Amino acid sequence: MTKPPLPSDRAAVRQLLVSGHVTPATRAVLEHRLMPPEPAGQVFTPAELTRLRAVAARLVPHDPAEHDLVGAVEGRLARQEGKGWRYAELPPGAEAYRALLGSLGPAFEELSAAEQDAALSAAQRAQPRAFEDLLAELVEAYASHPLTQWRWGVVPYADVPGWASPGLNAREAWEPPLPEPE
Repeated sequence: MTKPPLPSDRAAVRQLLVSGHVTPATRAVLEHRLMPPEPAGQVFTPAELTRLRAVAARLVPHDPAEHDLVGAVEGRLARQEGKGWRYAELPPGAEAYRALLGSLGPAFEELSAAEQDAALSAAQRAQPRAFEDLLAELVEAYASHPLTQWRWGVVPYADVPGWASPGLNAREAWEPPLPEPE
């Protein structure tokens, strides 16, 4: 599991977002990603949300207080936004995810990590398309979050032309420090 971002990480990201290095359109998207999650329970029941959070924690280790991956998934479904494609054999997103969650067996949230991994492997074999969709959506929500990128030492969202020091191992003064090896 990667180290959680420090409070100063959030401040540094916000400072970069309001700098002249980020376009207004990009800034608006990333500020939305930094906002508190939308209210839960718009699409999934409380039990489904609990199970989905447990699944997300196993598939993409993260701090839910900083990265509400389940909120990102549920928010997209509540807004009825597509991902741009879907497998023809799958029902709509929420139905596919409900079926996947149901295939994990009873009390998934209470299982040990090894037992959860075994249940997830069985669910992946039984419903490979829904599993792939959910995993991809969770990874996308995590990797596209500005705190994740800052922690990785990259700021691809600094999209205004004019970097003064492009080149191998060259860093701008306003870029995040490279992460320490674990």
